[in-house]
Amino acid sequence: MQRRGAKARLLVLVSCLALVAAACGGGDDDDNGAGQGGGDQAEVVKGGTITYASDQQVGGFNNLTSKDNKASLQYIVINVYPQAFRALPNFEVVMDKNLLDSAEQTKDTPQTVVYKIKKEAVWSDGTPISADDFIYMWQNQNGKDATIDIASKTGYENVESVTGSDGGKTVTVVFTTPFAEWKSLFANMLPAHIMKTVPGGWNTGLANPPTWSGGPFKIASYTKDQSLTLVPNEKWWGPKPNLDSILVRFGLTAATVPQALENKEIDLAYPQPQIDLVQRVKAIPGIKSEINYGLSYEHIDFNFKNEHLGVKEVRQAIAWGLNRDDIVTRTVKQFDERGQRLDNRIWLTGQPDYEAHGQEYHKRDVTKATGALEKAGYTKGTDGIYAKGGKKLSLRISTTGGNALREQTEQLIQAQLKEVGIDITIANVPGSAVFDEISAGNFDIALFAWVGTPFTVSSNKAIFSPGGDSNYGKYENAQVGEMFNKAISTPDSKESIRLSQEIDKQVWADLATIPLYAKPTFLPYRDTYGNIRDNATTEGPLWNAVEIGKKQAA
Repeated sequence: MQRRGAKARLLVLVSCLALVAAACGGGDDDDNGAGQGGGDQAEVVKGGTITYASDQQVGGFNNLTSKDNKASLQYIVINVYPQAFRALPNFEVVMDKNLLDSAEQTKDTPQTVVYKIKKEAVWSDGTPISADDFIYMWQNQNGKDATIDIASKTGYENVESVTGSDGGKTVTVVFTTPFAEWKSLFANMLPAHIMKTVPGGWNTGLANPPTWSGGPFKIASYTKDQSLTLVPNEKWWGPKPNLDSILVRFGLTAATVPQALENKEIDLAYPQPQIDLVQRVKAIPGIKSEINYGLSYEHIDFNFKNEHLGVKEVRQAIAWGLNRDDIVTRTVKQFDERGQRLDNRIWLTGQPDYEAHGQEYHKRDVTKATGALEKAGYTKGTDGIYAKGGKKLSLRISTTGGNALREQTEQLIQAQLKEVGIDITIANVPGSAVFDEISAGNFDIALFAWVGTPFTVSSNKAIFSPGGDSNYGKYENAQVGEMFNKAISTPDSKESIRLSQEIDKQVWADLATIPLYAKPTFLPYRDTYGNIRDNATTEGPLWNAVEIGKKQAA
């Protein structure tokens, strides 16, 4: 689940569900290395269509709301909604020169940032992109109106005022409290002049795809759960796309992607890798592929409202009962030997600031697990399952049904915890619909991935802070919330990193979640297309869609 106002982590359920500088590991035989987004660079011709397979349907089209905040949507609207800053495949954050002439912090106290919007930047109806749009984004995401559904208010809640000048082409943002990651703001921008009048507004006004655009492509057609077509936005003032259109096909799974590639029904996909899929794709003539490690990680989430999971000893029993090394070996490591156990939620393996925390849970210890349950008053029944007060320690685990890698992980978790005396029932929901259940808190244990951004602190605050917009498990620790506030406001990057490490240690101490492994991306594509390069952040495989095109014939 990914959602975020600043750029919060995205929830990627079907595939997975992210964070910062340096990369985690490289690619397979075709890529250029970790987080760099290998792929090829080629001379391409104008025209043609590329068909992209999305393994996850989209719901609504406002990915800044908690209900629509999915990676699959983000990968599409990155070409429709303008944003102030972009994340490159190497996780560098750069100003989008198509939208802005400049964006600079002009004053430290109070912190003041001035954006200069390009005079030629317009929405597809010809209305200039202006300060009104920046104001609209702030007002809807600052968290002051509880009726507004937002993925995250991080950063916007620090803003005192947003004002326009110079005919609306200059925007001045003044902060009440410092926000070090201010470049994360004003992503996925929406047109104020349209959104203010559309029925449903921010919350539901984008239940259907937008008819407007502020990016290089616009949505020309959409058939729910089946397909969507992007075509060039005639009003786009930046570099013109090479392709005539991008056809997005929804719902192709790891099981069906290889056949669809072989039959030339699709040209590009971004499925969650698993051994069978990777092996089948590598055997298809004319298909190249790359595996990268970006800013996503797989984990299990606990619902603290569950009567069992609200007890720390039960969460400890689960943590001690799991053999995470075995889970990694029997899942992701089957197709990429670089897979390894993850012991930090803020910084991922391979990043320079990665530190392993939660040492006491690194190794499986069934004796400690059962001891924790008995300490909490649980007794083992004749069926081998613990109970307390007549209530069995039975828990549901939920993820995206049909995702083989996740289903295999669930089965391993189920078997390992049965040996401890914890009954696990697999209760999956097909496709991305499970996200609705998780975001509504209708789960005991959820298995998914968070997709991060280079804005490490911002993207995690909404997940772990008390009352955080993406804190689905309702984990509460005021100290963690306070540390996030300090980490976000300090201008000292070293202090911010130190605080983020302390946050992760505390989350380990509370066992709010259990990380499993940094999640690999898998990008297969037809070799007749050029300039396809992975961007393993929230930007995704279509981040440079303007450059993609058919290669010149030899």
